[in-house]
Amino acid sequence: LFKIAPYTQMFYTREHSLKDFGSWHYLINRLGWERIGEYDELILCNDSVYGPLFDLPAIFKQMEVRGYDFWSMTSDYAYNYHLHRYFMVFNQTITRHKTFQNFWKSVPMSYSVKNCELALTPLLLNEGFVCNSYIHNYKQKDILQSPNKILRDVYPPFIKTKSFMAENEYTAGSGLGLRYKIRTKTDYDTALINRHIAQNGAPQTWGQRLVKLSGI
Repeated sequence: LFKIAPYTQMFYTREHSLKDFGSWHYLINRLGWERIGEYDELILCNDSVYGPLFDLPAIFKQMEVRGYDFWSMTSDYAYNYHLHRYFMVFNQTITRHKTFQNFWKSVPMSYSVKNCELALTPLLLNEGFVCNSYIHNYKQKDILQSPNKILRDVYPPFIKTKSFMAENEYTAGSGLGLRYKIRTKTDYDTALINRHIAQNGAPQTWGQRLVKLSGI
């Protein structure tokens, strides 16, 4: 917490079982809607990604020009069209709207991906708000599950941490090819990835174990 202190006005921490939406619910209650409504935008993000791989100001400017009420970095059509929760932005019109505020009252009682991430986007669209994702995806499959392809075809600002872990739907093979793309196409320090995985004792691909031994 002391590491982030110079970059924050305040920070809070609390143990709970409701994951990211639970943390946001807790912080929203601490701050209150009146105070949140004073800001131009509310950004909700979590720590399930590495990045930013590219500068964020240009992305914010581009999305502002498009005139969206809320947006995210990526999205998909699995179950229904929805923005991905790891990085979402809501403008002041939404943060002051009762529908958005009432949504957060239900989070502690009925937490699940379906009740939160999948429900929030259609809820706001039904109110007439306009949204989109920075990287467009018109398929049911989560675009983040193809990290090598997304880094080849577009310039995503974030890559899922799971892409470097063993045996899950986001794993990018050994991880060596993805790491090479990040090092050659961006200025992001891949040593941060190595340290994070080592510190958390996460299951590793053979490529990750090779990186650990060779210092790649």
